[in-house]
Amino acid sequence: SVLDGKENGTYLEIGAAEPYWLSNTVILEKQFGWKGISIELEQGKVDFFNRERSNYCYCSNALTANYLIMINANKLGDTIDYLSVDIEPPENTYAALRALPHDKVKFRVITFEHDANMYWRNAAMRDVQREILDSLGYSLVVRTEHEDWWVDSKVIPLSEYRRYFRWDHL
Repeated sequence: SVLDGKENGTYLEIGAAEPYWLSNTVILEKQFGWKGISIELEQGKVDFFNRERSNYCYCSNALTANYLIMINANKLGDTIDYLSVDIEPPENTYAALRALPHDKVKFRVITFEHDANMYWRNAAMRDVQREILDSLGYSLVVRTEHEDWWVDSKVIPLSEYRRYFRWDHL
């Protein structure tokens, strides 16, 4: 909704898991015609994903993947509409965030799972992740007990995303 029902957008999904169940990208692909790539560590899940979905899922370690090669090979451009980061444990989520080519690629919207309420160590890791995204110029627009939503305020002005989110929970 923050991209106002955009059609033909782009995404990068880190931690694809199942192609439909709890997927952040399936509706973008199926209903809005988005193209993108997904990354998943488990080969069985990758095979299932690639049988079921149009967009490609790479079997790769999110901590060591060469994101720039994958992004360029799939012609996603240097501004990707949506980044979904959801891998376990939180230390790996942090490492995947650090592995992204932030100097070459920007994201309009980011959802970032931290699961801070599940384990005591996650709250500290969540705070470090927030510092990184904040330092990269992203604005935290939604925070929940499981994930944060970020936007690039240079790409999406505050007036645009303010209408989609309540500010009293930040």
